[in-house]
Amino acid sequence: MFAVNHVVQSLGQKYLKTYGQRMTVTHQDLLTKQEKNFASLKRGLVGTRLYKDLRLSHIQSYEEFVNHVPVYNYDEYAPYVDMIAAGHNDILFKDKVEYFGLSSGTSGKDSKRVPYNERMIRMFVKSQKRVASKLSTLEPEINFLKVGRLTFGSDPYLYSQNGFKFGYISGMLSTRVPKALAKNTFPCREVLAISNWDKKIEMLVSESIQQDIQVVSGIPTYIISIFEAVLQKTGKKTIREIWPNLKVFVYAATPIKQYKERIDRLVGHELNYYGLYAATEAAIGLPYEKYQNGRQRYFLNPDLLYSFTPVEGAKKNLGLHEIEMGVPYYINIGTPNGMIHYSMKDVISFERHNDDLVFEFVGRKSTGMNLAAEKVSDDEILDCYLNTKNATNVDLRHFFLSPQMKDGKASYLWTLFVPAKTEVNPEVLAQALDEEMKKQNGDYHDCREVGVLGPAQVHLMSADYLQKYFEKNRGRGQFKMKTTFETAEEYLNFMSLHLEQAGAVQ
Repeated sequence: MFAVNHVVQSLGQKYLKTYGQRMTVTHQDLLTKQEKNFASLKRGLVGTRLYKDLRLSHIQSYEEFVNHVPVYNYDEYAPYVDMIAAGHNDILFKDKVEYFGLSSGTSGKDSKRVPYNERMIRMFVKSQKRVASKLSTLEPEINFLKVGRLTFGSDPYLYSQNGFKFGYISGMLSTRVPKALAKNTFPCREVLAISNWDKKIEMLVSESIQQDIQVVSGIPTYIISIFEAVLQKTGKKTIREIWPNLKVFVYAATPIKQYKERIDRLVGHELNYYGLYAATEAAIGLPYEKYQNGRQRYFLNPDLLYSFTPVEGAKKNLGLHEIEMGVPYYINIGTPNGMIHYSMKDVISFERHNDDLVFEFVGRKSTGMNLAAEKVSDDEILDCYLNTKNATNVDLRHFFLSPQMKDGKASYLWTLFVPAKTEVNPEVLAQALDEEMKKQNGDYHDCREVGVLGPAQVHLMSADYLQKYFEKNRGRGQFKMKTTFETAEEYLNFMSLHLEQAGAVQ
């Protein structure tokens, strides 16, 4: 029996490598695939409400699709989603709803709801296969069908309503791990479904501690928490004392840059990192090569339909045949669940690497804050600030929000500008902001509860310095006051350049 299993695994690994080598990502091959993807998606929409509303019977080619089918954001798709959730058929697709994926920007019933049919789920599963095959060529010493894999996702399901299941895509995919990988993937589905964090970690550690874990995948902050729990449970100083062959980290949801040094220190040696650009709507960017020199290059998932809107200049949608290298574009996608021309609001930039078309993630149309996959929006940040200002009756004039490492954990640093000599307790303000943000964003609440985010911090500054900065720059036409900084370095550089004489009020 062992010999048979060994042969199957050997053939499987060869298949993965061959599959990866045949995955062509040249510009021309991807463009050819776009015509096929359009034809396939159009066939799947015949007879639906969306097909009629968009007059898709008149659209005959990928180029016509790009030029004439409007790009919708979620709010414009929401009425269709509401009809599906209410039990209506043939709205965005003809087949049945298997699941509703919830966005991670908020939790529970206030999240964006993305309906998944079987074709949509198969697309996600196929993207996992593509990642595994690509990694098998980039990491030839690892047999991805044989080695232990530690993969941490969300609970498979959160709630049911009107006969439909709702939850996060990472949890749902944990129930659809290919059989060839499932027996070497930890923790099991039952452990992931445990709602109590301490119990879940205890079971995870017990299940995986004796395994030869060589690959880890998940959100960086959660994996850090798992590593710390494993070290506490075993009394070891580094993860490599437990899993000496751990080599690969596949990350998603947040950039790895701010966490890499800490993870390597916990492990005891440097890992090879591979980013996955995925969202509730689709797995969009698959790792082209490992993260290096602060850059992660991706290749486009060839199973999606794409168009691109220039960030600057005329907002005309462009097809894959019209893009230019080095130009920032908003990316729009089409998927088998009827969201055929969906605005992601993400900005990417293309380049050619040898003959391949690759891209980098540049940023978001609305940046917000995202330290531990909580994805707090700019609107939520502003509401948190205003509600706290009103609740505490403090004369706040402006705020900056930036990441900060405090006691080994990422946290939100609120720089608050108040009139000079104002009597304010920063600890009270910090607690109020923390509690308000928990109300605004469910994922922030969850990240605080499980300890992957530290409590909010407050730094008070005189509003006089802010006024001088404003007066210096208000002649610049549509000058907008800065509020959110994606990194601590960006915040410190800004302060040094524009407010170098600023000092703390207290």
